[in-house]
Amino acid sequence: MAVLLAGYACNDRKQTQNAGINEIEDLKTKQYAIQGQQLYLQYCSNCHQEDGSGLARLIPPLKGADYMLTDVGRTIRLIKHGIKGEILVNGITYNQPMPGNQHLTSIEIAQISTYIYNVWGNQKGLIGTEQVNDALKNTSGPDLQ
Repeated sequence: MAVLLAGYACNDRKQTQNAGINEIEDLKTKQYAIQGQQLYLQYCSNCHQEDGSGLARLIPPLKGADYMLTDVGRTIRLIKHGIKGEILVNGITYNQPMPGNQHLTSIEIAQISTYIYNVWGNQKGLIGTEQVNDALKNTSGPDLQ
């Protein structure tokens, strides 16, 4: 019986994780989001949590985050280059450095971005490599380390 209940719990968790992905209608966007989910789980969820809720007042949420939703290009640059210093997310100040992921390719950043911008109630559509490359060309501003 315990094994059966554990199986249901795992299945419920997987359904919850895939809920946003299952709602994506465009095939290419869905493909990017599926790959992005795996990359997100590998590189981002340790701090931002699997459900994007963040970690109390230490790590900001991504789910429903005004900071993220306001500027896709800035988010792309943060994924690649990280950030140091204070940021304001949903009215709360966070000041925990986020390391960059310099090794991620443009396609991987596009996949992570497509995932985070199309789950948790978001519907931004495909974030393609061209958009990533354009965002990464902009190397000025306070949002970089």
